[in-house]
Amino acid sequence: MTRATRRHLRGVLIAVMLGGSALLSACLRSTEAQPSLLQLAGSWSYSGEQTSSPVREILTGTLDISSESGMSFQGWLVIEGVNSQTDQRRSLDGPVSGTEQASNVIDFDADVESTPRRHVGQLVADTITGTWVGASPNGVISSGTFRAEREPR
Repeated sequence: MTRATRRHLRGVLIAVMLGGSALLSACLRSTEAQPSLLQLAGSWSYSGEQTSSPVREILTGTLDISSESGMSFQGWLVIEGVNSQTDQRRSLDGPVSGTEQASNVIDFDADVESTPRRHVGQLVADTITGTWVGASPNGVISSGTFRAEREPR
């Protein structure tokens, strides 16, 4: 083996070792929850309206944010939808997960139906106001508005 070949192989070996070391270092980082930067934990009074198909509904319920880490959060949404024409009621509930996308822009999915309802709203003081959209497996799109107000502690 020539000296140039050995030098090349040594360089490749060093590069592989450094790459492996960096990969191992990344794998060893903590997956513990980070301190929250959001301060959203707690109960929020949820209200809204479904303004598009299949029917118009008035929505009321509670958004409970149970855990936060860095810029993300998880919780649970429980809402009741009331058909504004027939007064028929239906209950929806499911897990919530989201993040703060930009300064005071809150973005979260609520898995209250077969597909998530994506919520995007603006946080001002103790109120999040915005819009949501969801799609059923058969392609029906539903959307509306929402408002979540922090309940007193």
